Amino acid sequence: MHLLVLGGGGFLGHHAVTAALGRGHEVTVLNRSGDTPVENAVVLTGDRNGDLSALGSGTWDAVLDTFTDPRPGRPAIRRTAELLSGRVGTYGYVSGMSVYAPAGPAVPDESAPVRTAGTEPGDDPLQERSLAKLGAEDLLDDVFDGPVFVPRVGIMVGPRDPSDRFSYWPLRLARALAGTREGPVLAPGDPARPVQHSDARDVADWAVAMLAEGASGTFNAVGPGRRETLGEVLDACLVAAGGSPGDVEVVWGDEDRLREGLAGVPEERRPLWFPEDQIPQDAVDSSAALAAGLSFRPVVETARDTLQWAWDHALDEGLAAGLTAEQERDLLRLAR
Repeated sequence: MHLLVLGGGGFLGHHAVTAALGRGHEVTVLNRSGDTPVENAVVLTGDRNGDLSALGSGTWDAVLDTFTDPRPGRPAIRRTAELLSGRVGTYGYVSGMSVYAPAGPAVPDESAPVRTAGTEPGDDPLQERSLAKLGAEDLLDDVFDGPVFVPRVGIMVGPRDPSDRFSYWPLRLARALAGTREGPVLAPGDPARPVQHSDARDVADWAVAMLAEGASGTFNAVGPGRRETLGEVLDACLVAAGGSPGDVEVVWGDEDRLREGLAGVPEERRPLWFPEDQIPQDAVDSSAALAAGLSFRPVVETARDTLQWAWDHALDEGLAAGLTAEQERDLLRLAR
């Protein structure tokens, strides 16, 4: 397969480029820098909101697009879909669980997503992203002349995660073990609460395999494909940090009190899975994707690899999400 990846330098796109090259495929990447994100990928220079002349010629078996275009009419998605029609076999577009509830939380039904034609985004960035993904899905069905493959992803984690919402946990527990940040560690709600999350590398590898097969259709692609509780995930993060369950004191705070204490902290800057107003993750059914080959590695492996990447990342750039020591102390007082 000759795969075109629009972007490829960030998170999921980077892992897709790596996965495709690892499977022996040819990969072309379009980005603004002109730099290759992964060795052996061919790079075209272009801008989704500007010059796309680099895509004016050439053919590919598939394209993978992760772009979110919040503008009315989704002009960036429309331009690439029209430009590539007839020269690309399958258009893969990465959407998200939020399309099921662009106006607020709802139980997702893969066969009947919420449609909100004419709805305009407000000041809520999550709603804006939901409507952008929803609009792009509808647009591709109308504009692209060929099959469309749409994985709807949920919370993605792992190395290179720009949100740092999961990365906070193995780092926090590693620091507690090393004594470089005092305990106890505050955790949200009930340790028996089921949670869902996907290692982006697993989603990327499956998406590449599906595109190589020429697959089309819409799939929920949320991990881990097995029941996993928040307590189990944090235990795995502790093991990844070199400890064992029980080595660090964890205080489970009441969610209502935590919600009150975090009123001024945007959801995207909170660690997973502090009080958040998203769709109920345990209601997401990814059985169709699992039957089509999607699988997920053990969370301890994700945590270990994330921790290895996050040490230098945190030192160089700081974390985009998480609790400072002062915030955690204040919330612990509320929790107790």
